[in-house]
Amino acid sequence: MHNIEKIMWPTDASNSALKALDAAIVMAAKFDAEIHAFQVIEMLARPNHVGFAGDPVGFDFPHYEQHMVEAAQKNLEEIVANKIPESITAEAHVELGSPREAIQMFCSDNGIDLIVMATQGREGLSHLMLGSVAEATIRQSSIPVLVIPQPE
Repeated sequence: MHNIEKIMWPTDASNSALKALDAAIVMAAKFDAEIHAFQVIEMLARPNHVGFAGDPVGFDFPHYEQHMVEAAQKNLEEIVANKIPESITAEAHVELGSPREAIQMFCSDNGIDLIVMATQGREGLSHLMLGSVAEATIRQSSIPVLVIPQPE
């Protein structure tokens, strides 16, 4: 097994994800690794503009999404500061996009060695045994994925 120096903790700020953070902290302490807390804000579905001049609903999607990213970044930085011991190097990252794709891209771009995540987050019952983001991450990942099951 290769050295574990960088651990990604994907989160949606759900209670399940926060429980997985505990495991990421244990692993980081054991391997003297850093934690990269990572949250993805999904882009809003845009209305179909066919036949309309301009935005048919008068809603500023990019502005709202930017606000959501900034709020999530602030929240994630607070989680990192309050939950992860100072002895562990940790950073908070928030991106706009698709969680399934963004997780893989972030790992590749940042040399992540291990992903520690919960089985389910906010998607609830979309998958009875394993959350769809966790399932996609396991299937697509070229690095080890530690999946923390949640009590029923």
